[in-house]
Amino acid sequence: MEILLGAVIIIILLALVGVDIWYILLGVIAIVALAALFTAGLFAVGTVMLLRAKRCFGEFLRFDEGKRFEYAVYSIDGVEYGNIFPAEMVMRERLYKPGEPVKLRLTKKGSVFDRNAFLTTMIGLPVSLLITAVFGGGLAFLLGLI
Repeated sequence: MEILLGAVIIIILLALVGVDIWYILLGVIAIVALAALFTAGLFAVGTVMLLRAKRCFGEFLRFDEGKRFEYAVYSIDGVEYGNIFPAEMVMRERLYKPGEPVKLRLTKKGSVFDRNAFLTTMIGLPVSLLITAVFGGGLAFLLGLI
């Protein structure tokens, strides 16, 4: 929310200083395209990690607090591993059930992809690439490059 408010203030200040709205629009489109490209890069790294991960079964234990977010902890053969993505906040009791076997993918770095992380990665990569292509192509079109 703070980022959105900051962006609105910057846009208003640029308009007050006399920057043409066309250049502000091009800047916003370029920032969205770059953010989507960065996100696609993160999902690409996640996809490579996922493809190299070993399939296994585990059991949900608890939630732990990380540096930036709360994550699910799973037990695989008595060893605890943290999920690579944050724990879902909605429908926790339906998604994380202690005592039930869960399909996991164990990475070489010692973290796991649960079903939610797997779906996030598999959906996030193509969607972020699509957003990058749409906004990048739109920017190139508006600049007269294509």
